[in-house]
Amino acid sequence: MSKRSNSEVGMKKDTHLTSTSVALNRRRFSLGLPLLAAGAAAPQEVVAAKAPSRDEAPIVTYYRTKTIDGIKIFYREAGPANAPVVLLLHGFPTSSHMFRNLIPELADRYHVIAPDYPGYGQSDMPDRATFSYTFDRFGELVDGLLDALGVKRYAMYVMDYGAPVGWRLALKHPERITALIVQNGNAYEEGLKEFWDPIKAYWSDHYKRDLPKVEFHLIDTGHFAFEDKADEMVPLIRDFLHRKIAS
Repeated sequence: MSKRSNSEVGMKKDTHLTSTSVALNRRRFSLGLPLLAAGAAAPQEVVAAKAPSRDEAPIVTYYRTKTIDGIKIFYREAGPANAPVVLLLHGFPTSSHMFRNLIPELADRYHVIAPDYPGYGQSDMPDRATFSYTFDRFGELVDGLLDALGVKRYAMYVMDYGAPVGWRLALKHPERITALIVQNGNAYEEGLKEFWDPIKAYWSDHYKRDLPKVEFHLIDTGHFAFEDKADEMVPLIRDFLHRKIAS
């Protein structure tokens, strides 16, 4: 697990990554009370963010921490405080840093919150002798963070490890979930058997067993999809949230 130094409050400028032509297998990207699945990508060219128009305030991402059950949880926050909330839950082996380009793309109309789990990014790394590094515990701490921030309803973007964390929140508070965006997140045992064959069959039939109105998008990418396909994914996410969440 990665660990970096803690920073209480800060701000960052938004940057965007352009895509280059990379021949990778097609992975599932889906939206709906839905899903998004994509994957790891090669390093890409970094370009400057577009400048806001003169009548627009710049998007600022704040770096903050809250102590939950004695554990200091770092999180990125941006957007209007009274706007609909979008919770971004990162995967392994990354942190909220993976959402650094998505946050400013959503924060013009959504209140975006992206925490680091314990042992990741800039959150505390408690001793394993006294702390259980489980999805249950991560879910409890994220739930505690949301309570501390007064968040009662939210859409969730879950990626990889973020999925089992997010599912625990959804099971505990189903009435709070306004929408789901899922990237490479598994919810069933079918997804854990032989590597690709059952997953392909699962894509074609089951992700719709429970979510018949799910919206699927196939993206040519890898595990860290935002690193090379942000230009394709951001418009899909913004359109989906605009249609599903009153703002």
